Amino acid sequence: MLSEHESEKSGNPEEIKKSLDDVVHKLDQDADASTSWGESIASRKDEWELLKKKIHDRQKALKQLVVDKKAGIIGIEEFETKYRKIQDELTELEFAVYNMRLGTNVQ
Repeated sequence: MLSEHESEKSGNPEEIKKSLDDVVHKLDQDADASTSWGESIASRKDEWELLKKKIHDRQKALKQLVVDKKAGIIGIEEFETKYRKIQDELTELEFAVYNMRLGTNVQ
């Protein structure tokens, strides 16, 4: 079976659909998925804790950025630049969480 990334490269709609169906199945919120997620976290506790800390830090930075903008400490252009950077970092961290849960390397 092709990886998700290889399926996308192939352009074959059937392979892409199967690959996406596999990812959706892994994300399914049934009891088996919950157990699997718990096992994944337990086996990679240090990595999980680091991810949680990074997410929390980026969320705090985002909140502070909004406060700074409202207080007039930073201008709109600086806000927009920093906001996009933090949002991109949060997106990367979200993918890291998904990959941990799925045991994949989806990007």
